[in-house]
Amino acid sequence: MDNKNIIQTNFIIANRNIIKLFGINTAVMLGELYGRYNYFRKRKQLKSGFFFATKESIEKSTKLTPYKQRKSTNVLESSGIIEVKHLDIPPKTYYKINEEKLLKVLKNSVVENIDDKRLKI
Repeated sequence: MDNKNIIQTNFIIANRNIIKLFGINTAVMLGELYGRYNYFRKRKQLKSGFFFATKESIEKSTKLTPYKQRKSTNVLESSGIIEVKHLDIPPKTYYKINEEKLLKVLKNSVVENIDDKRLKI
């Protein structure tokens, strides 16, 4: 098994800048959602950019309780990185990642990190 295959097996990617800005739980939640987004996108199963995930499946994958998921989702939603809808019967939670907003947040945090390092010199 080569390194590429190891990295692609069952990892959640958590961005350090997102951890710094929003905390580890929110970064893990975003990493999990982004992984699911890519899964549905590759299979052309997004519905107007939305994909669904259950609280149970997210908890199984991340060990984030529904309460921690809700807190993390609120942070991501209020920052404009994700949009959440409850659809269908019984209701399913659908998520949409605003990649443009996410890139903007990441770009701003990188600029802030560079500025912080310049101040320390």
